[in-house]
Amino acid sequence: MPDTLRGGLIGPALLLLLAGCAGQTVSIAPQQALASLKTGQAQLACRESCLAAWQAAQPRAAELAAGRRWGDLAALVLGIGYQDDLTLYYLGNAAEGIGSPGAAASYYRQSLRLSGTTASCLNLSRLCGGVVLPRAASVRLAAIERELRPRDGLTKRAPRQLPSAPGRAASPARDEGEPAESEAGAPSAAAVSTPGPEPSPGAARAPSPAPPRFPDYIEPPPAGR
Repeated sequence: MPDTLRGGLIGPALLLLLAGCAGQTVSIAPQQALASLKTGQAQLACRESCLAAWQAAQPRAAELAAGRRWGDLAALVLGIGYQDDLTLYYLGNAAEGIGSPGAAASYYRQSLRLSGTTASCLNLSRLCGGVVLPRAASVRLAAIERELRPRDGLTKRAPRQLPSAPGRAASPARDEGEPAESEAGAPSAAAVSTPGPEPSPGAARAPSPAPPRFPDYIEPPPAGR
């Protein structure tokens, strides 16, 4: 046996590989599990051989997710290694909870790919922990993509100018000795507003601008009757 296995110094990736191949639960420290989430090493690959272990642990995983105990949740899910849309969703929750949106988005996408297949929680484990999949993963993924997308419209907007004094238009600087409006006895020609031509009765009104579209927004499904 290699020295790394004798001494217990097994890396996160090797631990997860051993769990997936052997179909048995391994012990992973919460900090080690979170580190593997950040680096993308945490992968789930076990199915039927890990099903019984996951069915026994799923209620505990739901409690950890509700309590936002991300390290314990990641350690539990990765230690079993079972792969379905719910376990991948839990890993997305944990990655998002510790501030790793890129990793979270990756796990949410993996969850979406498994939803509706024979490996989904509805079809195999029959335990979805009260999570409505794939909708829950879609909502979280859309929120992350909105945050990561650069907001060009806000950065290129021209700064607002302060309004001039009420009732007066801003006048350009005048040379010394030039009379002001009060001295000249009448406002300047630029200050007199000339009414424009009256619109013809049959003229069509300009259409109002269309409301902005939000391509990232995911419309929720209609409520069931």
